[in-house]
Amino acid sequence: MKPLDRYAAIAMALQEFRKYPTTKVSEVTDKIGFSTRHFNQLFRDQVGLTPKLFCRVRRLQQALDLVSGKDQVDWADTAIACGYFDQAHFIHDFRSLANCTPTEYLAQRGFHPCHVVLLD
Repeated sequence: MKPLDRYAAIAMALQEFRKYPTTKVSEVTDKIGFSTRHFNQLFRDQVGLTPKLFCRVRRLQQALDLVSGKDQVDWADTAIACGYFDQAHFIHDFRSLANCTPTEYLAQRGFHPCHVVLLD
C-alpha cells in the first residue's frame, strides 16, 4: 500500500484522534504507512503538538463536555467513559493540562467547558 501524502495523512490522523482520542499512534501510523518517528515530526510541525499530547488534550476536552452543565459529577464514571485506565490517571491529566483538580474545575468553570475563571 502506498503511503498517503503528508497533508492527507495528518488530516486522516486528526479525524481519527478527534473521533477516538484513545487511539494509539501506532494504529494510525500503520494505516497511513509512515514510520512513527516521521509521523510524529509531521504531526508536530502541522498541528503544534505531538500526537500523544493532542490525544490527551482531546480526551480531557471530551471529559469537560460530558460534565458541562452538571452540578454533581461522578468523576470515576467520567474517567471511564473517556477511556482513562483509572481515576488517578484522569486526575493526573487534569492537573497537568488544566492546572487544577476536577473539583477545583467545577468550582471555577466558566461559560465555555474549556475555560475556568481565574481567581485573583
